[in-house]
Amino acid sequence: DIRAVSPEELLSREPVAPDMALLARELGGKSVLVTGGGGSIGAALCRAVIAHAPAKLIIFEMSEFALYTIERELREYIDARGGRTQLICLLGSVLDKVAIGRAMAAHAPDIVYHAAAYKHVPLVEMNPIAGAENNIFGTLNVAQAALQQGAHKFVLISTDKAVRPTNVMGASKRVAELVLQAVASCASQPRTGDGTPRTRFSMVRFGNV
Repeated sequence: DIRAVSPEELLSREPVAPDMALLARELGGKSVLVTGGGGSIGAALCRAVIAHAPAKLIIFEMSEFALYTIERELREYIDARGGRTQLICLLGSVLDKVAIGRAMAAHAPDIVYHAAAYKHVPLVEMNPIAGAENNIFGTLNVAQAALQQGAHKFVLISTDKAVRPTNVMGASKRVAELVLQAVASCASQPRTGDGTPRTRFSMVRFGNV
């Protein structure tokens, strides 16, 4: 017999429900920037963020159509609920160091979710230089801009293919992880009063990337 299989059946463990109170405290009233916010993962992040009423959501996206699509969707969401989130849509590439720096300086995000990347394995395999450049140097540009502007948190969306990579996409994301670790350990990073780094860098590997 053939039947539908739910994601929970594949976990081999009990699913962990989101802590909504924690998310509300983390995102509510904050300024949040999502790079690659028009892509499949970036757009899902934007939808999740907007549900917790941030003061400002900045979407940085290189595809005009993708940016237009997510902008229309989120504006309808905000209007339907009488929300007060300020939605800022910026067209640009993470490889443009000046543009990403300008975006950080203008909007001073508290939290940065870096989802902008080339993720399609066969396409990146056929375009290794473009894939590596975007995934590695794009990450470096966004991380350095976040550091310079004093963002409180920076989250890199990585992939399970970065584990012992067997393809260019996975290898480029593994290097991006190492880049982020290097930026996080930068001795010149501004510190808070108790000596902890002002910008907290972290990363998460998505299994479906």
